[in-house]
Amino acid sequence: MGVSTNAQLAEKIAFEKLSKKLGKTTAFAKPAGFDTGFPDFGIRMIIDNKKVDLHIEYKADSKAQMGSMRDWVFDGTRFSTPDSTSDEKKDLINIMNSSPDCIKNGKRLLSDFKKYSDSKITKIYSGMMTIEKDQKLRRKKLEAFAAKTTNYQLAKIQNLTLGKKIIDHYETKFKKSEKSDADYSMLMMMIDNDIWFIKDSGTASKDLKSKILEKFGTNQIPVLNNLSAALEVRIQPRGLSAPGKPVSVDVMASFRLSGKPTNGYKVI
Repeated sequence: MGVSTNAQLAEKIAFEKLSKKLGKTTAFAKPAGFDTGFPDFGIRMIIDNKKVDLHIEYKADSKAQMGSMRDWVFDGTRFSTPDSTSDEKKDLINIMNSSPDCIKNGKRLLSDFKKYSDSKITKIYSGMMTIEKDQKLRRKKLEAFAAKTTNYQLAKIQNLTLGKKIIDHYETKFKKSEKSDADYSMLMMMIDNDIWFIKDSGTASKDLKSKILEKFGTNQIPVLNNLSAALEVRIQPRGLSAPGKPVSVDVMASFRLSGKPTNGYKVI
């Protein structure tokens, strides 16, 4: 998923430090910054003539953004997005549709728009107020909605269930991205300098697994099973405090980590 410039630099540094620590390796995926490819970086090690692949997802900090969007649409039953090319947005839409709070509050806000603003409104989306072409009437209709509706939030949720959705998402991506010639593959997640194990595939003896851990400088890498994440979805009326400007409604959604598990292995 896309990252900020600072996070992009942190990802590059983490890749370089980890590659150096592991010794002689080759990269099948390098940090790509704003590219949304999977994994963030991939490292292949050859141990006892076995090809061992590390698929690593990297986040620069414990509040890293996992996804965001400003073009969702709610039709009274489900959320969708007109951007059919973005896997990130599709994932976020799936999370929103699986949230009872999102659906319930979407219905509440749509009902308020119909009741207080314009009965012809059938969907919530950015630009929805253009259903009224007359700018003055549009302002009056949005003012009427704002006067009766104080809570513009559809969801603000933080829990381990959302964190599990991130892990599930990575596992699905991992399955699709495995290299056919790899003997053994590992899916891992790094947050800052800490690393966790998520899933593996292929065959590895106990001795090979021990030698992999030796490369990391440890005898155990903790399993990632207590990741927490936060979802926030809201709308925001715009222009009501500026009489000379057109009014509008923006829709927003963001999905981010909400803390780092305490049991990570400090790998770099």
